[in-house]
Amino acid sequence: MPEGPEVRKHALAVAAVLEKQKLLEVRARTKDAKAWLLENGDELIGRRVLRVHAHGKHLLIRLEGDTFFHSHLMMWGRWQIFDSSPEESDRRERARITTKKGCAILFSAPVFQIGQGDPYEQIENLKSLGPDILPYKGKFDSNEFLRRLFLTENKGRAIGAALLDQQICAGIGNYLRAENLFECRIDPYKRVNELTEKELKCLCKIIPAQAKFSLQTGGTTSLEDRARMENDATLLYKGGGLWSAKHYVFRRTGLPCLRCGATIRQLRQVTRVVQSEDGDEEKTRILYFCANCQGVTQEPKSKTRKKPKL
Repeated sequence: MPEGPEVRKHALAVAAVLEKQKLLEVRARTKDAKAWLLENGDELIGRRVLRVHAHGKHLLIRLEGDTFFHSHLMMWGRWQIFDSSPEESDRRERARITTKKGCAILFSAPVFQIGQGDPYEQIENLKSLGPDILPYKGKFDSNEFLRRLFLTENKGRAIGAALLDQQICAGIGNYLRAENLFECRIDPYKRVNELTEKELKCLCKIIPAQAKFSLQTGGTTSLEDRARMENDATLLYKGGGLWSAKHYVFRRTGLPCLRCGATIRQLRQVTRVVQSEDGDEEKTRILYFCANCQGVTQEPKSKTRKKPKL
């Protein structure tokens, strides 16, 4: 799933062809957006795009007339830019927005919405978002991050699970949480209320720093470490190309840690519990870590709890 840095890249690319431009064409295939356009689509033509911006994993396009477009790429979505509107339509296309400057097409994303008013009031997932790991102005709001992290319902959570919660901070996904915790030498299974002041200060520093570095370079490893891996085949997956040189622990299972030489490991960690009529079901994500550097001594085994059938 694209994380904060990747969504910001999409936002920058979309902004380059849409911002300050008048709309020539808008199409949508998602159910609600398609219905909205059938009733109001003609009113959009000629309106100017005021701003394109990202908040965490969400991308927003603001228009004149208090109208907005909202997208979430989920696992496979992407925005692609064209010089002009293509004549042929790809079956993966979900939305198309065209101006004189170019055409932005959304592919393979299940979420594309059109609405009126403030999107942060209209869309439930936006209302609850935590501070953006890549703020456009000022610094990462570490005070708000810590306030949300230490809410009563979060204190007993494993920090590896809490960092994926977009209500605590927006933009961290599976690779950034693994890299954040590795850089700060934090055991992913450590409870939030057990974190030391030093660990918390490190997270407040590393979360925005790694996000910015990933936006700029496409990864979290230093340029020196990337060069080191490119010149040492034992540090990369055999035949896997250089993608395994982008991160320190994420998707480097079985390879040596660049800091201590121990073997990078992976386990599934419970990130949330979903309640249903059949009982509580634990949702898990793969967690990557260096047990030596991060002091992982206890690895709780997850159990899926379900009510017995009567």
